[in-house]
Amino acid sequence: MRSNSTAIDFIILISVCFVLFLPGISARGLWSPDETRYVTVSKEMVDSGDWITLRRNGEIYTQKPPVYFWVVSLFGMIMGGFSEVSARLPSALAGTGTVLITYLLARNLFGTRAALVSGLILSTSLAYLVVSRMVMLDPLFTFLVTASIYLLYIGLSGKGRKRTLSYLASFALMALATLTKGPVGFILPLIAAGGYALSMGKGRDMLDKGAAWGLALFLLIIASWLIPACIRGGEAYTNELLIKQIFGRYLQAFDHKEPFYYYFYAFPLGFLPWIFILPPAALLLAGKRADPRSKFLIIWFSAIFLFFTSSRSKNILYILPLYPAAAIATAYYWEQKLKPLKTIIITVAVVAAVSTSITYFVIPHVDVLKSPKYLAESVNRSVKPGDGLVTFRTNPVYWLYYCGRGSMDELDTNESLDNYLASRERVFCIVDLAVFREYASTGHNRGYLLAYTPYGSKKAFGLISNRMK
Repeated sequence: MRSNSTAIDFIILISVCFVLFLPGISARGLWSPDETRYVTVSKEMVDSGDWITLRRNGEIYTQKPPVYFWVVSLFGMIMGGFSEVSARLPSALAGTGTVLITYLLARNLFGTRAALVSGLILSTSLAYLVVSRMVMLDPLFTFLVTASIYLLYIGLSGKGRKRTLSYLASFALMALATLTKGPVGFILPLIAAGGYALSMGKGRDMLDKGAAWGLALFLLIIASWLIPACIRGGEAYTNELLIKQIFGRYLQAFDHKEPFYYYFYAFPLGFLPWIFILPPAALLLAGKRADPRSKFLIIWFSAIFLFFTSSRSKNILYILPLYPAAAIATAYYWEQKLKPLKTIIITVAVVAAVSTSITYFVIPHVDVLKSPKYLAESVNRSVKPGDGLVTFRTNPVYWLYYCGRGSMDELDTNESLDNYLASRERVFCIVDLAVFREYASTGHNRGYLLAYTPYGSKKAFGLISNRMK
């Protein structure tokens, strides 16, 4: 009977996720900077045949480990080429997977009714819904972390072979999470489940032979990529990857620098529309903190929230792995105090309707301001294969995918642009129009503006050439 109920609930949740995450994912172009960069790195991986050392515009790329790019590359290959759909499907499927894992964990804690509600709440939370429709690594990372936490909880609740297998699977997923986003891939599950184990006097249960074998498997998976990557990349690559990009982001914010209170307003915004129910849910759990189930959710949420609050680098998507805990807590309160599913169903329907309306009626107007696709269409009409094409003081990576180029040079001085435009052959350059006007105002006026498109509310990019025709 329970298996039938679970199957029906899975069908409901998968259907809801597909309605929320899939419509219109091909209706807009890739947005800069993240979507275009991630697709470019993935495409270059396939084109080069090197799945160990990541590259971007022909240069070694150290900002992220490889697992997410492996997944995007595989989808591109399976679907016969890279596209907006192939690039966004991994996020939609990972987002759906996390909803199902959340259901399983909530069912284990509070029963099937609360489990179904928790999945519906998670899938319709604002930040979670938005990122599950984008080319971002956070949905995949959140899936791996949530599944790891779930398996650690199952391991702590079981004994013998069940615990060993749960730990092995959890450490394997932690390894993949680490190879997706760095050490937070194992830190987050361990502080969430480990904190719970210590609070329950089960610290030793986290250190049995299953955990030892799991740690060995974790190190084996990490080493299988890290060692050959560092050998190929050399000392500079190793230092950049390990010291600056992976560990440095937590200790020193060289991007995404926000005040310490950032998540105190970012999370409530991201958890709309359910944030209004979370405070009474938290009070309900706090009143039952002696209950191991309440304690587990409180520690899971608090550990991840405090960990990222203490980091100097902050982003609203960093805390996505605590959303399942918030969804389960909210669902538990709903099941205990509010009861009727009718309001949940209405809310889900409204969110789906609003999301679909925004996708088809609002996003197209934003897309022309966020995607390099539209200027690239003009570029491809004017520039023939083999013609010279560079950028001037703007990152070439944003343009590579839509311009169909494997690499592109960036000119960074007025003199280099002068020399380039003095070519006897017809050549082309993508420029920020404000930068080009500044260049032209100083007497450097060799270029002709062939096309331009707005970017954002204040910028515009254009295509210039040394000849009109």
